[in-house]
Amino acid sequence: MLKQSYDKETEIPEGLKEHYTSKDGVFVLDGFVPKNKVDEFRSNNISLVKEKTELENQLLKFKDIDPDKYSESVQKLQELENSRLEQAGEWKVLKANLEQQSAEAIKAAKTQAAKIQEGWNKEKIANQTAMTVLKHAMPAEGNMKYIQADIQSVTSIDPDTNQIVFLDEKGLKLKNEAGDKDLTLEEYLTKQYIPQSNLFQKSQGGGAIGGVDIPMVTQGQVRIDNVSGRDVPGSMIEDLASGKIKAVD
Repeated sequence: MLKQSYDKETEIPEGLKEHYTSKDGVFVLDGFVPKNKVDEFRSNNISLVKEKTELENQLLKFKDIDPDKYSESVQKLQELENSRLEQAGEWKVLKANLEQQSAEAIKAAKTQAAKIQEGWNKEKIANQTAMTVLKHAMPAEGNMKYIQADIQSVTSIDPDTNQIVFLDEKGLKLKNEAGDKDLTLEEYLTKQYIPQSNLFQKSQGGGAIGGVDIPMVTQGQVRIDNVSGRDVPGSMIEDLASGKIKAVD
């Protein structure tokens, strides 16, 4: 029977040296693990299994009600599994796991970045739509959000120019009436959307977009009744949109 370990290499019988490896200052039989190491591994493994079970139970609890807690528990489970694989010496599996987790992290980061960019794009389109609309027409009360949603559904932000563009079903930019330039937000609103939409107040005066009906402004305020449904100057509409002039009951 082969001896499990030798204190010195010179003590190993001739012809058996190839079966022994130096570990922690002694020469041990290949594949042999001291009992204290086995006990330590077993204890750690039991602890890991217990913690893993607790985390799996948390996953079931948090999956639908707390996405942040769910994501945190998933990450901890991955770390526990990696720790178990490392202790077990399963390096190939550990390497594969780490590579997969790295790829998933990169994918998640890109998805999150795209989501944030999409939010910024929608906000920019909504703000620009409101400013442009108010230069030319007055939406009926509460209708601005519907107008913004309509424009958001047919526009995008060009990543190269950071400008609002209109795209067809093939993803190509729509051109203006002359066909020589990209269709702009102002052209679309004034020539297509506003004349055909029922989301705006009906004119009480001459009916021209951006007319010259000037309501009285007192101490930076104008009565809603004096601007609602009337064609007022674009400059006044900009002041209303920016808050420089406040509309009051």
